[in-house]
Amino acid sequence: MNHIVNMKPSIRILLIDESTERAIVLTQILKGCGYDNVVLCEPTDNLIDYVNELNPQVILIDVLSPSRDTLEQLTTIRDEHPTPVVLMSQDDRVQSIKSALESGVTAYVSNEVTCAQAKLIIDTAMLTFATFQDLKHELDDAKLKLVNQKLVERAKGLLMSDYNLTEEVAYQKLRKFAMDQKRPMSDVARQIIDLKKLTS
Repeated sequence: MNHIVNMKPSIRILLIDESTERAIVLTQILKGCGYDNVVLCEPTDNLIDYVNELNPQVILIDVLSPSRDTLEQLTTIRDEHPTPVVLMSQDDRVQSIKSALESGVTAYVSNEVTCAQAKLIIDTAMLTFATFQDLKHELDDAKLKLVNQKLVERAKGLLMSDYNLTEEVAYQKLRKFAMDQKRPMSDVARQIIDLKKLTS
């Protein structure tokens, strides 16, 4: 099962459905909401290839219960190509929902969806995903700054002990090295630390 429905320049949805009948119904619901750019595939297909090739704005999965293979593929997509994922399933067990969310699912829906609900669910999933990504980037930036700060502090300590410098002088020398080489202080700090390891 692999066909493209009326490709138009709109939100591209990758629809994953194990039932042809349900896929047809859901596609009609999506079209009724204005989502005409829909690519259809089965859970047994290589979802990662579809995502890499099509770069969908939303992944919509409709299954009775998400399989381990599907969840594993979603985990890979979450790590390699983050995308909003809406999972529609009749499986409303807490453990199933927990496993899906841990695999990168943005919204888990266990009821039948109408046209009005579909648009709200997709819009909310995209907004939630964007908010989460912003928070993740802020956290990643904070972690990187902390790592770089620790590198600078360690390199500064080496300069202080090796050359009997004060903290301020060691910092100024490190800063001057970075400016002279037109490199971030963290890079110069890492170079000093690596050189110390080689000569120890």
